[in-house]
Amino acid sequence: MPEPGRVASFVPNDPVRVLVLAHGFPWPDGSQPDSFLAEYAQAAVERWTAFAEAHHAIVIAPAFGGSEFGGYRALFGRKIDADEFVNAVVDQVAGEHIPSFNGRFALHGHSAGAQFAARYLVTHPERLEEVILSAAGAYPFPDPALKWPDGMAAVVRDQLSGSRADGKAPDQAAGAVFIPRPAGWLAAASEVCVSVLVGSRDTDPQPPEPGQQGSTRIERATAWINSMHRHARASDRAPTIRLVQAEGLDHDEAAMAIPAQEILARQWTAGPKGLFDA
Repeated sequence: MPEPGRVASFVPNDPVRVLVLAHGFPWPDGSQPDSFLAEYAQAAVERWTAFAEAHHAIVIAPAFGGSEFGGYRALFGRKIDADEFVNAVVDQVAGEHIPSFNGRFALHGHSAGAQFAARYLVTHPERLEEVILSAAGAYPFPDPALKWPDGMAAVVRDQLSGSRADGKAPDQAAGAVFIPRPAGWLAAASEVCVSVLVGSRDTDPQPPEPGQQGSTRIERATAWINSMHRHARASDRAPTIRLVQAEGLDHDEAAMAIPAQEILARQWTAGPKGLFDA
């Protein structure tokens, strides 16, 4: 059972699907306490409650950042990695409410949460049906020369992965080597319906990061999509990733939830890969 305060959720009547929200984290200095992050995750869920009720979707929003998940952008966590935490919570909650649950769910992330979602996508594509990456500032490129979380190459975990004293297994604790699975990028690029959503006014310059091409979120989203398209076509696969610009919107998380909901509503109506068949 997840620790109290680590997850916000909503369960509608007669649920048939699961949506995970990875909220933004506009406090790069880590200044907000865990209690505030729990409230922030709850506010994210509340923005989606009416939508979830209408579409019979369970909504789950982990409280990312803070003392437990400071490394969540790279999927790392102190006691349990952020991706494993999401898997465990989804399986538990869906198992209680959806008898026919097949393990796959929809994932929406905004800003730093979209960085988590993009890296979860290439690490666990088999768990995902639909993904919306909203206004990420960095992406995991299909480049074996770039270290994780910017590319496919191995990286040494930092202190945000916790220690053996925190209960982490030796191969997941700080100092251990994390090796992403390169095959995940191909599945992410060609087997999962992915919409990369950016506001047309989201043009603030982004800080330099390894391998990230362009200075704005729009430019970086376009560069990553083009790279993933090339990666799919190199293996004779049709890409299933597209760019969606939200006209007139900037980086506001609440406002960007509206076009994200519109995308998901169309996708759930169209069915698997339906938005890419036209």
